[in-house]
Amino acid sequence: MTRLTACTVLLIAAAAPVGAQTSAQIEAEPIVKLQPGETLTPDQCLSQQELELIDALNALRRPTVGVERDGEGDDPAPFDPHYLVGTWHIEGVLPESPLAPSGFFEGTETVRHVGGCTYESTVEAAVDDAPVTIEALMIYDRRARYLVRIEDDSRGFRLVKLGRVGGDPGGYFSHHWEAAPITREGAGIRLRGRTYMTSPFAYQVRTRISTDDGPFVNFGSVWWERAGAEP
Repeated sequence: MTRLTACTVLLIAAAAPVGAQTSAQIEAEPIVKLQPGETLTPDQCLSQQELELIDALNALRRPTVGVERDGEGDDPAPFDPHYLVGTWHIEGVLPESPLAPSGFFEGTETVRHVGGCTYESTVEAAVDDAPVTIEALMIYDRRARYLVRIEDDSRGFRLVKLGRVGGDPGGYFSHHWEAAPITREGAGIRLRGRTYMTSPFAYQVRTRISTDDGPFVNFGSVWWERAGAEP
């Protein structure tokens, strides 16, 4: 989590045109590349080589170099799912749907590392005055950059969200996911969305819903803010 957080801050803060980097800067701090090998440790998802790449990017005093520089540049930081570990405050407004009544969704999620690239979490929340508990299991395939999140919702349904995690040179990561179709109150429900991780301290989940094979429409945005984060 710490490595990803620091690297994200660096990449956001240091986002500058490639032309701003002089040859002297690049020669003083050589291009950062992922080293060969795959050394795994029990308390991490990423390999030691991937974590060292993040550390090396974090240590740079120059802006990162993109591939547009003669087709060769710094390797991008991989997504580290340890970013998710900890306690998060959640809030957002959910519209009416066959899944549940509309209302203000507020609560906390606590994410724990189980081992390897497997994580679990518990959401304790309420929609207006109605309590909601969600038990989730998350499995990340770091080679395919593919994240599966399985949610068992106390309101009586299970969501299986699947999709790739992608990043950009600004240090942002997005989980573009789609949920397996479910039936609720006689209606066929499909969900898709984007978990948009733009900060070490907060991220947003934007969701769209389709009912009975109708068009996908906005299903609200919910914010996660890390507990104890500076305002």
